[in-house]
Amino acid sequence: MLTQSQLSALHRAHRDERMLSVYIDGSIPDPAEQRTWRLHLDRAITDLKTWLDDSARVEREDLDSCTELLEAELAKFDPTVGAPGWVAFITKSGVVHAQSIPVPVATQAIWSNGACVAPYLRALPEATPVIITIVDAIKAELYRYQFGSIDRVEKLRADHIGQVGPHMSNAPLQGYHSGTRGMTGHDAAEAAALDNRDHMLLEAGHRAAELAGPRGWILVGGIPRVAAAFEESVAAAAPGRVLRIDHLDVHSTEALIADAARAGAATMRDALDFQHVTEVVDRAGAGGLGVVGPDEIDKALTMESVHELFVTRKYLDEHEAEAEEAVRAAFDQGAIVEEVSGRAAELLDSKGGIGAELRFQAKPPEEPRPRQAKPARPHRRRRSPTQ
Repeated sequence: MLTQSQLSALHRAHRDERMLSVYIDGSIPDPAEQRTWRLHLDRAITDLKTWLDDSARVEREDLDSCTELLEAELAKFDPTVGAPGWVAFITKSGVVHAQSIPVPVATQAIWSNGACVAPYLRALPEATPVIITIVDAIKAELYRYQFGSIDRVEKLRADHIGQVGPHMSNAPLQGYHSGTRGMTGHDAAEAAALDNRDHMLLEAGHRAAELAGPRGWILVGGIPRVAAAFEESVAAAAPGRVLRIDHLDVHSTEALIADAARAGAATMRDALDFQHVTEVVDRAGAGGLGVVGPDEIDKALTMESVHELFVTRKYLDEHEAEAEEAVRAAFDQGAIVEEVSGRAAELLDSKGGIGAELRFQAKPPEEPRPRQAKPARPHRRRRSPTQ
């Protein structure tokens, strides 16, 4: 699946081309009903063709070309999607992108200038890496959960010091001063083991932070006292992005680790989003580097001052055209876009469902800049995902 930077690049590369964007919900659990996505999609394509009845012949032919390319892609998995969701972006020149995604999306088809990118926001958290580190006294195992799958990427082991001076553990040799007090062989071995463990944890922390990158999440499991030490050491490198999971240990299966990764990442993401949205709301109230509500967002996007855009699922569902335009405009100016949920969504919905952190406090020009006319958009036939 696409990362946010890849989705933004796809939008910018094809913004002036007529494109068929298709989203399919493959999450229906009942095998007898799994193929209902096909019925909804066929109706959506029929709606598009009816909508273009009075359009130029070349545009109708372009849509026909795109639907033929779509059918070739669908033939690869029809009748079932085999994944919670599936997305395709298609122009008359070919399939720009077609791939399953690990989250359900509403089934719909959109014909427009450029890709319809706003519905894809729901999948983007799955592109953020979650690094799971399970530690004990002698080893650290690192897993990465990303794009809906789990992989073990590395295993680090503490070195052991096997040789200790003979007088440190045996009876004193002849001539050795019996009054000299030193560390016993057992104590020396234990101290060396602790040093090696600490070195291993330090190395594992550096590696976990490197794999997570600037926005990824880090989960910690394993022997409690060792996991606590590791959590404390790595938290400084990734503040707000580290969480200890008590039920994970060296015996955990990859399926259990993947479930913990999804749940843990969602917990941290919701907390961080709530913090960010709260800051945006507070700054907006104080006239600072934050704005909330559609009107203020429109002004900020026009001035290209948006650093990070926040939207809720409710806003995306109830204001499809406006949300799509806002997300595209944010991508055009290199902004980060986040769909928020939980407490962050509740707060933001009370302020209009959309908000932004600004790069700078911009004043509008004396005369408003002319805005490019929006392309006409068809009615979308959508079906809400089951999850």
